[in-house]
Amino acid sequence: MTHNIGLSTKVVQDRPIREAAEIASQVGYTGLEIFGVLNHLPLDTTVERGREYRRLFDDLGLRTITICSYVGGFAEGSDAEAEREIAAFRHYLALADVLGCSMVRLWGDRLGRSIVQPRDDHFSRAAHYLARCADLAAESGARVLLENHLAMTISVDMTLRLLRAIDRPNVVVNFDPGNMYLAGEACGTAETLRLRPHIGNVQVKEVARGVASTAAQSGHPTSPATIDATLSRGGTYEVLLGEGTLDHLAYLRPLAATSYDGFYMVECHRTPDAAWPSDRIAAYEHRALSELLDRATGAAHR
Repeated sequence: MTHNIGLSTKVVQDRPIREAAEIASQVGYTGLEIFGVLNHLPLDTTVERGREYRRLFDDLGLRTITICSYVGGFAEGSDAEAEREIAAFRHYLALADVLGCSMVRLWGDRLGRSIVQPRDDHFSRAAHYLARCADLAAESGARVLLENHLAMTISVDMTLRLLRAIDRPNVVVNFDPGNMYLAGEACGTAETLRLRPHIGNVQVKEVARGVASTAAQSGHPTSPATIDATLSRGGTYEVLLGEGTLDHLAYLRPLAATSYDGFYMVECHRTPDAAWPSDRIAAYEHRALSELLDRATGAAHR
């Protein structure tokens, strides 16, 4: 059975974007989730360079499904900082346009690095600026993606609260059960069905509770873009699909049963090494996710 499986370029962020795209095409991915990391789509990427990438992706039979920017943090910054973030978002919208991409990720807070328990004013401030961004996106037919992540969108209740406060139809959820699970939040069938009307993209990665991070143990360096506050709750995401403790079918089955037809993005966080270089990780994860989706789809249609 054919599934819409895309590659989060974060998996191969040690490779330049051209090589990352070639790996994706060779493995059999049909979509890309391009991260705003140094090797791939940092903020200083020009529109002309974006056009070059579009030609490359077209030649390889790949579509850009989402841009995963690190823009936002509206709940915490000053008004001047918020305006700078909105300007950065405008640039990513221009890149999305030339890449043929209709979804750009934004952040209500700063990925949970400083906010632990969001207050009412955090929600109102984030909603104000995210609504402005959604209106900008609507002008070009684009959507804003809000990812399930510490702090403001880590649970279903908090995510729905922020969506209601923003009150824009083109703001959708970048559904990430792995982040929810690591933070101790429920992410099974009931939670998936509550979020289902708002889900625009699904990220799939393996995680494990009660296990120390391999990177933390080894002292592996991380960039600001890869530091994940969800690890403060314990556990690791440096595992391959099938090696962790998350029940993936608990959210994949209800998605299949409700005819979700968007992309499932492989977002494995395992640190590449000599035994598991990033191209091998990308190939393994594609096979493993394909098998999971076959099982989920089969169960949904029996």
